[in-house]
Amino acid sequence: MKGKGVNTVIFILSIICLIISIKLFWNMGIFVDEHNTSPDIISGGDFWLYMDWLRLGFTAVICVLSGISLFRDNK
Repeated sequence: MKGKGVNTVIFILSIICLIISIKLFWNMGIFVDEHNTSPDIISGGDFWLYMDWLRLGFTAVICVLSGISLFRDNK
């Protein structure tokens, strides 16, 4: 039962991190659109823009994996 509580906390925290990351990325897109600039200028270059996308992807993968480990039937 102790492991289930830890998995639940990890799942909730990963969902919160994903929501925050998506909202920040969305706000950057709105800023870029309103000021007629590009996301790579805001991020500091193409490399950092790719790192921003990777952060979103890794956070989504962590959410999926922690959700699978939480809802999996342990015998």
